Amino acid sequence: MKRTNLLYLIFFSLMILSCSPGEEREDTTLETYPNEHLLLSAEDLSEQLMDEDLLLIDARDEIEEEVIPEAINFPAVSSLADPDHSVESFLVGPDRFQALMREIGLNNDSRVVIYDGGNSLAAARLFYALDYYGFSNASILNGGLEGWKQKGMEVEVDPVTASSGNFEVNLQENLSCDFEYIMAASEDDNKIIFDARSAEEYSGEDERAEKSGHIPNAVHLEWNTVLEPEGIPYFQSAENIQEIFESKGITPDKEVIPHCHTNVRGSHAYFTLRLMGYDSVRPYEGSWAEYGNRGESAVVQ
Repeated sequence: MKRTNLLYLIFFSLMILSCSPGEEREDTTLETYPNEHLLLSAEDLSEQLMDEDLLLIDARDEIEEEVIPEAINFPAVSSLADPDHSVESFLVGPDRFQALMREIGLNNDSRVVIYDGGNSLAAARLFYALDYYGFSNASILNGGLEGWKQKGMEVEVDPVTASSGNFEVNLQENLSCDFEYIMAASEDDNKIIFDARSAEEYSGEDERAEKSGHIPNAVHLEWNTVLEPEGIPYFQSAENIQEIFESKGITPDKEVIPHCHTNVRGSHAYFTLRLMGYDSVRPYEGSWAEYGNRGESAVVQ
């Protein structure tokens, strides 16, 4: 047999083997979010509005004149910031959080859905706080009020009046880390520091503390990159978000530590990671408001 014919024979044999069912490469592309129950569509929510265990929370600081029916208002970003803490906008402590949640009617067996104007920043801040303080039955409305209205759903003028609840805090210490932890994590190959701030903050061009720049070895991915860039800020598809995370090396086999300046955008990153099935996520609550003002912090520009 001629050498050329032999080479062709080998080539086609390899092609056949590579296409055989037993040798097919597994397709790991995500068609749905691994934790899809955490993100509701307007249609999903409309089917649950009459559920007596549902606590629907409008997390906006300013509700203006339109709310989703049955919603109570809880201005998450401002209400969850501890005014007495030395670090700007640090999350309120367990006693205060428990009191706030009882005031808005949260029970231990409630089903919670949170929404805001649309980008899910305020909603995610409350979602993270609930997770951290031991309440695990919350979801976010995709696209918020903006998405709800786009679907032609009914709105009302005023939120409902909250009744008292019986929620009890059960602190999840593994869902937060402090300054010493983040310092050590910056030198640990098994941990990914996820910087959700703007590119200008990451580079140090935008100065918001005594020091500017980023934590050594931190990966930058601005929080809103996972949202649709135009129109209503829905979350992008699971496939797109997976590609975005993988392009930055943010993989579920390692512990991920999201942060921003005051952990509001970091909470959005936390929610997205949870939505995508990451089960080892430990936000840095102090974020740059603490790190950038610590004399012993290491900074890269």
